[in-house]
Amino acid sequence: MKKEFKEKDAPIAGTTKPHVVHFENREKGHISGVIKVISSNERELSLDTHAGGLSLTGSSLKIIKFNAEEGYLSFEGVPTSLKYTAAKQPLFKRMFS
Repeated sequence: MKKEFKEKDAPIAGTTKPHVVHFENREKGHISGVIKVISSNERELSLDTHAGGLSLTGSSLKIIKFNAEEGYLSFEGVPTSLKYTAAKQPLFKRMFS
């Protein structure tokens, strides 16, 4: 049975979908809340997520599966760094804050 997601469950303020990063033995990983893949090569995965931009660097990085509808990405390789850029605030909040 699939759990129904509610906005109050969102880990990042202002988002409506969860974003989770999971590594397995520094050999592979899974990321949810991915909106799109900006770029990908063996040294860096650059992603747009519900929590903002995400840059994952390492060696032998390779995207195994990306499902844009579900926002799910799985990869293999050796991650060495994970860096976020600020999440863009919705236009309405920027106008009235």
